[in-house]
Amino acid sequence: MANREWNPKSFFRHLTPDALEVLLAWASVQLVLDGQGPVGEQVYRAWKALPETERVALETKLLPVNDLCGPHARPYLERLALQVWTNGHSHLVEDSRAWSAQDLAVRLFVADEPRFLEAHQAHVLDMMEHLTEFHGRYAVSLKPTAQAKAAMKAAMASHFRETAFGARCQVEDFANDEKFALFIYHEDEVAPFDRFNDKGVVEPDWQRPVVRLAAVFQFETSTLLVKAPRVAEREKLRDLFAQLFIGDTSYFEDTTKSPKFSFDPLRDDDFDFPVRGFDKIEEVSIVRVVAKPASRDVKRVTVEMKAGFTVLGVRLLLEEHGVNLASDEIHGVRLQFRFEGKGRQKYRTVSLFNPNSSNLNDTERDRVIRRYLKEWGIDASGRRSPLDAAAVEAAAQ
Repeated sequence: MANREWNPKSFFRHLTPDALEVLLAWASVQLVLDGQGPVGEQVYRAWKALPETERVALETKLLPVNDLCGPHARPYLERLALQVWTNGHSHLVEDSRAWSAQDLAVRLFVADEPRFLEAHQAHVLDMMEHLTEFHGRYAVSLKPTAQAKAAMKAAMASHFRETAFGARCQVEDFANDEKFALFIYHEDEVAPFDRFNDKGVVEPDWQRPVVRLAAVFQFETSTLLVKAPRVAEREKLRDLFAQLFIGDTSYFEDTTKSPKFSFDPLRDDDFDFPVRGFDKIEEVSIVRVVAKPASRDVKRVTVEMKAGFTVLGVRLLLEEHGVNLASDEIHGVRLQFRFEGKGRQKYRTVSLFNPNSSNLNDTERDRVIRRYLKEWGIDASGRRSPLDAAAVEAAAQ
């Protein structure tokens, strides 16, 4: 289930005495150190000496903490620190900038476990590689149920059994006021990991790394974000989600008939990506266009350009490459959002391709971008056909 391999010796070696004390107080255990060698190794040996049932239960709870000890997770921890340490504890936010990732993760986990687990779920989702969006026909509110969870596990196991991956899988669900998330873990081919044995010697440990699949349903937009390595798994998750959790097999729109994105606003030379000041977006630029020119001899043209051009400027550049922005079919675009701030973090590049693929994630900044795509008319998922309108009316009754 973890993003990072659990290695207790490495985990404890990176904890300072103060963070270790906080962790042991949370675990309600007292370790007996033997006084031989570095403190981290002593703690590791004492930890391994705990009763196996108790130790495994604690390590299972600590897997999310271990996941967020990597360098890519640091921004998630820093954002979480701003939420957890407020009022009289705000000084800890500044102090934590000098802490190791292990120290920061442990202290935040102990301070606010529910919020920490929410940050962990967001991190797991963002680390995945593919995203496909499916828009629902009407608004629904969902809550986890043991029955739906068990049915999903059985259905996915049956699906995996028909592939070369094997049937063993695990299902987790998670919900709050904004979204409902479903995570499915199943085993892939074996691979070795380095692990310390009881004698402190590194040896290969052949384990099965976990392949993650996820589906996150956003209540505000009635959109299901699906991440999976293959089309078959993405569509399977979509269909099972509609059947088992929503109870309507035809809930999601058919993107083959109604693509999610409409690039018609970009055909208007006067369109300038209007934004509001409080969202702190300084500029939005088109930096790539993928289009099908009128020529029968050309299947697709991809034109990349520097940021800063107006829509009219982009149109003139495309014409030099045989693309007419006003009339040719546009398959996808890449937009660069420049936010207030310094360095590379102020940039967010968003790729949108029909019928329903994008690289938008479930982050605060991407949620702002999603709202603007709807306002600009680029996200056309809200434009329903008469059949969709009839489905909405039937659901309301």
